[in-house]
Amino acid sequence: MPRTEDNKSAEGPGVEDMNIEVQCCGVVILMLIWYFSLRQKPLGLESQKLFLLTMGVTSFCLVLDIVSVVAICYRELIPVFLLEMICKTYIVSLVWVGYCGLIYSGNDFVAAKEDFRKRNRIYTVMALTGTVLIYVLPIYYYHEGVVVYTYGPSCIATYIFALLFVLATLYKVGVKGKEINPKRRRAILMWMFIWIVAAVTQFLNASLLLVGFASVIGVVTLFFELENPEASIDKETGAYNAHALGEYAKQSYRRQEPFSALLLALNDAVVASEEDNSSQVSVLLCSMVRYAEKLKDVKVFKTLERELILVTADGERMQEVFQDVKRYMENIWGENREEALAQVSPSYVLLPDSSMLRNVEEVFQLLRHSRVEVRKALEGNGIILDEEKIAHFKEQETIEAMIKAALAEDRIEVFYQPIYSIKEHKFVSAEALARIRDKDGNIVPPGKFIPIAEKNGLISRIGERVFEKTCIFIKENQLRERYGIKYVEVNLSVRQCEDTSLADTYILLMEKHNLDPSCVNLEITESASIRRRNNLLKNMEVLIDYGVKFSLDDFGNGESNLNYIVDMPVSIVKFDRDMSQAYFANQKAKFVMEASMHMIHDMGLEIVSEGVETKEQMEAVAALGIEYIQGYYFSKPLPADEFLRFVAEADF
Repeated sequence: MPRTEDNKSAEGPGVEDMNIEVQCCGVVILMLIWYFSLRQKPLGLESQKLFLLTMGVTSFCLVLDIVSVVAICYRELIPVFLLEMICKTYIVSLVWVGYCGLIYSGNDFVAAKEDFRKRNRIYTVMALTGTVLIYVLPIYYYHEGVVVYTYGPSCIATYIFALLFVLATLYKVGVKGKEINPKRRRAILMWMFIWIVAAVTQFLNASLLLVGFASVIGVVTLFFELENPEASIDKETGAYNAHALGEYAKQSYRRQEPFSALLLALNDAVVASEEDNSSQVSVLLCSMVRYAEKLKDVKVFKTLERELILVTADGERMQEVFQDVKRYMENIWGENREEALAQVSPSYVLLPDSSMLRNVEEVFQLLRHSRVEVRKALEGNGIILDEEKIAHFKEQETIEAMIKAALAEDRIEVFYQPIYSIKEHKFVSAEALARIRDKDGNIVPPGKFIPIAEKNGLISRIGERVFEKTCIFIKENQLRERYGIKYVEVNLSVRQCEDTSLADTYILLMEKHNLDPSCVNLEITESASIRRRNNLLKNMEVLIDYGVKFSLDDFGNGESNLNYIVDMPVSIVKFDRDMSQAYFANQKAKFVMEASMHMIHDMGLEIVSEGVETKEQMEAVAALGIEYIQGYYFSKPLPADEFLRFVAEADF
């Protein structure tokens, strides 16, 4: 070590020349890797720094490999102490290549910056110990005929320490590293495998110098698999891309180093064509990137087609950046700025301190969520994510997880509120209402989970679950025959109303449980299906043909009361609680409710008055000629078994 043949024939170059040429090719390859690695702006990732360190040590090792071969071949011209120093320094560099491989592979394992430093100190002590032993122990040279190599205690120490680092890396990555980045794991294992094969081959065949060049192949593998800076750059703007942001944020959380982020989103521009639109946005983003990159201590990432995220380690500094960016956006068009700003509608979301969130996923979720909500902001079309807003977001995340768990564990329950018929003087129907029971057995108020379920789309799954449980409840308890409950009303969410498969799904459920469709009345709200009203009308037509009836829920609390009654094929209109209560408190509301009632009756529709809470209110509503009453005067929503007992024992 190093070993080579010292042989030149009359027919061509000697083996040592050929091997040195191979090593020289390795040097050229490393020079190219250095060029591509350093020409891009550094992101500051720990893995990038460790890769550059590894590449530096490998370059030094490869050069020394060449120098040591030449020195041994011409040792009679070189002082003994210098020859010994060159050869020992080369084999020491092999130990440090192994050391670099170990600390590079450990980058994904550490949880905090201090842990990272502590482990590296241990590895450094090991490498320094090996270095001292190699320099202290004697080394010998053999050069006879065609073979040149070094041997002795110094070389044995090199094998031991290099092998320790290689085995530690293989154990860390191959055995303990099943949860790290699979691509990183694969690349490091490939590097170690190449190095081991080269070492074994060179040991068995002294004429081949492969260890140094194998290190180069390992570096090339890491570069193209993991550390190519071009892979972290957005080609359009020159900013870092979303992948780079993810790696930067994950490292910050591992090292417990908070950062501040500013999201800048450009909304749809109103221009002559999509081509003009795309061109305008592209030019604006490139201009914004160039400006932001000049700001001190700021890194710029392009994460979506119309979105930039600026990151800095200092929250106070980001507040300044926020104001600078807003001023730049306002001034970039000069006299036409108001028109241009109206077209692109820039939105801002500022996260002052990432430590207020638990992990990278929460950061990205909150920024995306806030981007949707930012249009509602009043000050400069921006939102600053303070502790209160983040606490609200976390609460929503907790509730969303609770809803998903309740669906998975079948903890969605249906409560029923009875509806009283003035004409028949008894309860003739009921409204099915979704409830969630938490893991402690407590009922979660609907106002706590329904809005979130509507926002994230889980309301459709809840609605379908409630409908099926209602079908089972009606069928198993023979509500019509035994209790006189002619039908049960089930609410449809806005999302369900827009679903083109709603009618087919509900018909299949009714057929599955062999339920008479006239036992079901589906409630739609005035705000439902404004965007896709045609989908709702088609669903209603199919379900009505099948035998299901519809009610218009929350009349008086929507946007187009009269239009809904005219357009929608409903048979019942329900006055919402606010309208019913306003009748008793406001003279104008009284006139509106009376006029609405007469109009609805003239169209041949029936009315349910919700929110009736006292005997006096019940008698007043009944005197108006309203057919049905629902409210706490009779009963709050009840669990299924309590509802059955209540209806069976009711005496009103």
